[in-house]
Amino acid sequence: MIIGSAICTGAPTSTFSVLLLGRALQGVGAAGVNISIRTILADRVSLSEYALNWTIFALVSGVGFSVGPVIGGYLNTASWRWCFAINLPIGVVAMIVVVFVLRKDLQGPQPLPQLESHDMSTAPRRFIARLLTIDYGGQMLFLWGFGLLILALTWAGGNYAWDSPAVLAPIIIGGILAIAWVVYERCMVPGSVMARALPKQKAMVPWELLSQRDIGLLFLVNFSIGVSMFAVMYFMDLYFALVENRSSSSAGISLLYFLPGLGG
Repeated sequence: MIIGSAICTGAPTSTFSVLLLGRALQGVGAAGVNISIRTILADRVSLSEYALNWTIFALVSGVGFSVGPVIGGYLNTASWRWCFAINLPIGVVAMIVVVFVLRKDLQGPQPLPQLESHDMSTAPRRFIARLLTIDYGGQMLFLWGFGLLILALTWAGGNYAWDSPAVLAPIIIGGILAIAWVVYERCMVPGSVMARALPKQKAMVPWELLSQRDIGLLFLVNFSIGVSMFAVMYFMDLYFALVENRSSSSAGISLLYFLPGLGG
């Protein structure tokens, strides 16, 4: 994420593709950071302690969601590059804290039964062996399926009409790939044909989680909250900036009325 932020900070205004590259790297890094945070909060603690850890983190996130747009708005008034540059010192400090302060409290890499017969004598071989456990088929179906659905819903009604090929094609193809992803994950159940063909790979989302009623309901709730919350946040930014023609600092202050409730 730091590398992506650095690229965005120095991206020339004449080459928009450089900014897109930086944003792509930021996205990959942010996804990893998000999972790493949850892992760190859960390592070596009980469920009740994890609940406390997550509550504190949620409160900090709520403050960040509230204050961030205001600070970002004023930074953008000075220079839009500061919106990316501010990540650099914070990211470096966070890495130092994790490595030197939290490292002793972390579990580290956990044993994988499917790799017991694999040569794990050196660090590079352990790294390659763990790469072999990734569900590459499920990852690709998930990314392309839901990516095309998001693209179609972003274009529909704005860039293109709902019944245009530019919208219908990604909706249909994305829907088929999304369904294929569910079927693919079902076929990764231990003992099935796909699991026997790819014995070292671990399903992206284990089917036993999807088949449990409580976990399935949690997935549905989180999915619905994510769709509604991020859609509102995204379009509110556009509304303040493009419809009401507000400055970035004024738009950031306007978001304060929405985001503290989210934090609460």
